[in-house]
Amino acid sequence: MSNVISISVDKRELTGTSNARRMRRAGIVPAIVYSHGSATTHLSIKDDSVRKLQGHVGMVELNCACGEKKTAIVKEIQVHPLSLAALHIDFLEVKADEIVTVVVPVECVGEPAGLRQGGQLELVMHELEIKCLPAQVPEVITVEVSALALDQAFHIKDLVLAEGIKAVADPELIVCHVRAPRTTVEEAAPEAAADEPAAAEKTADAGKEKA
Repeated sequence: MSNVISISVDKRELTGTSNARRMRRAGIVPAIVYSHGSATTHLSIKDDSVRKLQGHVGMVELNCACGEKKTAIVKEIQVHPLSLAALHIDFLEVKADEIVTVVVPVECVGEPAGLRQGGQLELVMHELEIKCLPAQVPEVITVEVSALALDQAFHIKDLVLAEGIKAVADPELIVCHVRAPRTTVEEAAPEAAADEPAAAEKTADAGKEKA
């Protein structure tokens, strides 16, 4: 299951685009915590704490300098399109007994049997949306692919998820599959094309004999 990480944050009173830009220039990222049934909380987070959040899936303890503490999950990290630096972070405050919906990365484990037949493993679904309690959120969904033969697929319904975790998407969707190598198709086309002139010559010869 997921690890709970703890980061230091500060409450901020000033909001707006200009204030957010000044914060980023100072190495601070603006953030918001959305809560069910209560007002949103505006925070500021230093870059070193932001780095802890990158790639993390699961609960985050937000420890405010004022003494307040919130438990949340990361809903979105907005990044700059070129530098990929964090621009803004959205958190959702959670309670231990409330079901949450999160997106978890998918990872294939093992070597498919189909690779020995010349096949290629293709991961179609890189992330999976799941529902579970906050403490049950896994860091990654692993897919054991050793038994996959050529032209076989692994569907969401084939996943072995821990008790209490449910996939949101259609269970018939493909997570990964072993497909035939492209060279097989590409080589067949030239061979077929090469047969066409020979067939044309035979037809022409047959026509001459009849004449």
